[in-house]
Amino acid sequence: MRVALLEPFAIDAEWAERELSLRMLSALRAKGWEAAIVRRAAEIETFDPDLVVSLHPQVTPKLTGHLTMACDWNPPQLHASHRFFARNERSYDGWLTANEGMRRRMADLFWPTARPLVTAPMYPSSPALALEPRLAPDSRLFYIGSNWDGRRFPLMLSLLAQEGVLALHGRRDRWEHLADAFTGELPFDGHSVIERANACGMGLCLHLQPHVETGIPNMRIFELSAAGALTIAGHHPFILEAFGDSVLYVDTAAGELETAEQILAHVAWARANPARGRAMARAAQAIFLEKFSLEVLFDPLPDLIAEARPRLGLTPAGNGTPPVPVDLVLPVDEGGWDDAVQRLEAVAGQTAGRVGVVLVLPDGMRESVPDGLARRLASLRILTTAAEQPSGSRLWSGLRAADAEWVGILPPGARPFPNHVATLLAAARDLGVDGVHGGALQPMLPEEMVELYQAELRPTAIGFDAVDAASPASTAATLHPASLLVRRARLTPLLRRDPELGDAAAAFLANRIAAQAPLGCSGLLTMRVADRAESGLAAEQERLSRLTTLTPVPYAAMTAPSPPPPPEQVTCYFDFDPKFAARLPRLSRESDFAALPDDRPIYLYGASRGGRILQMALGKWENLTLAGFLDGVRKGKAWDLSVTTPEAVADALRNATVIISSQYVSEIAKRLLRVGIADPYNAYPFIVQHIWSEAQSKARREEARRPRDTCMHPV
Repeated sequence: MRVALLEPFAIDAEWAERELSLRMLSALRAKGWEAAIVRRAAEIETFDPDLVVSLHPQVTPKLTGHLTMACDWNPPQLHASHRFFARNERSYDGWLTANEGMRRRMADLFWPTARPLVTAPMYPSSPALALEPRLAPDSRLFYIGSNWDGRRFPLMLSLLAQEGVLALHGRRDRWEHLADAFTGELPFDGHSVIERANACGMGLCLHLQPHVETGIPNMRIFELSAAGALTIAGHHPFILEAFGDSVLYVDTAAGELETAEQILAHVAWARANPARGRAMARAAQAIFLEKFSLEVLFDPLPDLIAEARPRLGLTPAGNGTPPVPVDLVLPVDEGGWDDAVQRLEAVAGQTAGRVGVVLVLPDGMRESVPDGLARRLASLRILTTAAEQPSGSRLWSGLRAADAEWVGILPPGARPFPNHVATLLAAARDLGVDGVHGGALQPMLPEEMVELYQAELRPTAIGFDAVDAASPASTAATLHPASLLVRRARLTPLLRRDPELGDAAAAFLANRIAAQAPLGCSGLLTMRVADRAESGLAAEQERLSRLTTLTPVPYAAMTAPSPPPPPEQVTCYFDFDPKFAARLPRLSRESDFAALPDDRPIYLYGASRGGRILQMALGKWENLTLAGFLDGVRKGKAWDLSVTTPEAVADALRNATVIISSQYVSEIAKRLLRVGIADPYNAYPFIVQHIWSEAQSKARREEARRPRDTCMHPV
């Protein structure tokens, strides 16, 4: 067994996936398998594994033709804001899911397609270290975090720090607000974190609300169990079911103050009863070793691979298999012979069997296909076209020359994965359609880049949304022409006239094919391309508008409902009580400010970035008066206005309008309730929308400065 762990972030990025990849590497090697951590497509090709496991599939798509599984252990809510995350996640051959809900989610998404569903259980777990529990009367709570999304649980952690029961770890600059509890930085090496948790004797395991709602555990319960540390955890459904009474629990729904009080009570009990606490830790560790260590979770992988390969078309057809009824049209650019040979090699390597090729050469190209390569094809027809012909006319000539039952396009720079033809034919057969498409990797534009410390600019997946046939541009946004396979009888009427287009011809043809009748979808990514689906459309926009003026708009395009907007995010993901936050009146858009009473002063609770955004927004309304900022601890000045605590101005607040301009919505609302303010406005939705709009404006400005002929090609 050779397993590659695809860890998409830069080698020096301090993310949980870095630590997880090293733990998984250790466990894989402990089983006697070859394993390597990879970050780029070229590294995967060099290692040539039996299986690639992607640790953060939202950030990167499947990159090569190898069997590639995604670790589906992140709540979908955390990635719902970025459409490329969803496309990337859908591009994998299968998913290692954290629970049945995540498996069902993928089954639902791909129900209309022909793809087989390949899944197996997996958790962000730890190797089977089995360290001896070390809980003692002076033990402190182990807690580690990078605070990548802000200061999590600020009130609760500060109270625990004040009581001297907290041992914080991570980056020093992320814990400056709790410096007295900071114990030290730990290397991400796969074992130091677990060993330090063992030394502390007990640890804190808390989850973001989306983890609780989806029943997906984070890595803390596994590393604490492996460490033999007594665990104090929130009421997470997975932990309750899997670990039962071997863990101490707190009810986080009451808020951070009450949660801190519960944790302190558990710490006091554990310090007073270390032997009983160690017994609980051993019981949790025994459960972990039996069911959830990485070594145990990896046991099914060989059988999974053996079963998945033929289902995904990755098993080559045997000798004597008849030729495949497919012709692929390969237009060749001037000076593009080396690329043409590489495309022919990829066609000859199709697992379905021998495939026919129509090679369209520019006039004057004298190179010939090697005999050995030609014999690996079902047929080879070579056309020569006049140099002055537009590129679209060369494509049209090649398509007209194809005589197999099924026809596809393989443009310059395209590289089909070995199972490309096999999966498309299987999808057409299973779905009973005469046109089918798969997924493709295309170059990423700079404005599509997500700032997540990636090791490289990556290609992006296309072909995993419903096909929009309303126009060539809308079709190019949802499928790549190179991913199509069409029955020749369906294609022939479209070839009766050559529109004499240039580089837009393939996208125009894909749109016309999609507009004829519904396309089937293989649901699998089987192609890498060098040019984007919309290549050439902008340059020939005027001609395309004339070519499609008299063509009917597909009925489905006229009647399809618009997708619903994503649900409004009313508080941050680490809010303990989002239901409480959801009950508050909201400010979501600028027009909502018109409803604020103009006879009462306004206080903003939160004097950081959110407060500044609200201050600027309120400045546009002459009838509204901003009196100052509120903060949980500090007093002073911010942007020429006073900052004070709600308790210090409680009387004034009862005759004022209070707006929460922070991400800790429910905790702030409960604190305000204690001083008699029951109905503050929640402006978190407005702040999130404002920050998103700023990011979009920045991307558009960068796009305007970018030379129009450049894009990020896959590496």
